[in-house]
Amino acid sequence: MFITRASRRDRDELREFYESQDWGVAHVEEGVAYFAREGAITGAIRLAEAEPNVLMVDDVVVREDKRGQGIGKALVQAAMNSRGGKLFLVCHPPVRSFYEAFGFTEVDYELLPQSIKDYVERDGDAPHQLEEGHEHVFMTAR
Repeated sequence: MFITRASRRDRDELREFYESQDWGVAHVEEGVAYFAREGAITGAIRLAEAEPNVLMVDDVVVREDKRGQGIGKALVQAAMNSRGGKLFLVCHPPVRSFYEAFGFTEVDYELLPQSIKDYVERDGDAPHQLEEGHEHVFMTAR
């Protein structure tokens, strides 16, 4: 397995990967993406700049049959090492501890920068946009 930064030529393959994982909308044309590959793509992550030095970690997905092999960890490390600035992400409660291992801490939605709130709301992930019983955790690092 190797991890590399995606180029424009990789966008269609990345889009197909996300679709194959039932990910929904992945904005592969925005920001910088990294992917892990063993022949086919096995995992991907994207960083989108909401404003200078304020980045959204988004679309972190590892193929289900490859989870637990360190691919997600390697992708997050590669993305974090690639850029400076304040990082934000949205996740589900069961994976909170995964991101805490990288120094992410929970932050209240109301305390997020407006640019991050706008990004989150565009994707329908803000607390007031979620179906009842669906929960998101907002996190930040650096």
